[in-house]
Amino acid sequence: MNGYYRTILNDNIKKGLLDAASASELKHPSLIGRLREIVVHQLLEPMLNNNFSMGTGKIIDYNGAISNEIDICIYSQNLLPPIFFSQNDKLAIFPFESVLSCIEVKTSFSKKNIEDTYKKFVCVERELALTSGLHDHNNTPHPQIVVKPHYRLFIFQTDVKNYSPEYFLTTYKKIDPKWNSEPLISHVCIVGKGSFCFTNQGWIHMAYDEYNNIHEEVISFLATIVQDLPRTEESRGMPRIGYYLTDAYNTDRIIDGKLHTRPWAPGKLVFKLGDL
Repeated sequence: MNGYYRTILNDNIKKGLLDAASASELKHPSLIGRLREIVVHQLLEPMLNNNFSMGTGKIIDYNGAISNEIDICIYSQNLLPPIFFSQNDKLAIFPFESVLSCIEVKTSFSKKNIEDTYKKFVCVERELALTSGLHDHNNTPHPQIVVKPHYRLFIFQTDVKNYSPEYFLTTYKKIDPKWNSEPLISHVCIVGKGSFCFTNQGWIHMAYDEYNNIHEEVISFLATIVQDLPRTEESRGMPRIGYYLTDAYNTDRIIDGKLHTRPWAPGKLVFKLGDL
């Protein structure tokens, strides 16, 4: 552990949280939410290397399915490119294969806010499909084990009296039936309280250090995100943009100098992907 590195990061976190707190004085709910998304951007972006970037928008798949708007998508610049509507706002649509992490940002802790986040991520999980990033010499997709996007929640404050880590889990288990085996939202940060991360050893918790005013919960949240990105990216292989842009079954073929119009047997590609 490097104290100097941590001190600089903790100072940046405190500055960002002060900016977020000042946004509350605007008394405009949608603007407050947007400004707080920007704060999370400010905390995360300096920690990302050139392979990864962030944006706001919707996730799409090759079949045409589209998600609701996600506050923050962390994506790989080595995989399929997003299409940006506004570079200044970083508003884009993101091919599912390039998305490594999804983060929802909430102003306050409540069962409704957690429930809304859960429903949004359920739609991504159920309705969008990944394509394979592994193909043989005949361009046939091969079965593949992938790391799906990690679904995360960042909460700026809680007004709950007698808050405890158990209180958060008690609330979450009413929403996610797999809360203690395969939780959909596997990583949560509640500023000034603690962060929760589900691992192969179960839930782990990092508390805010109130005595020394060190945001251990935010530091842990940021560190875990950054550490997860390379493994998630590597599992995707080399996905192909062609699945999004063309229909191979509508391609003609030239055999012995003669044109054969759409000679391929009709059908739909099935991508056999396992979860990791």
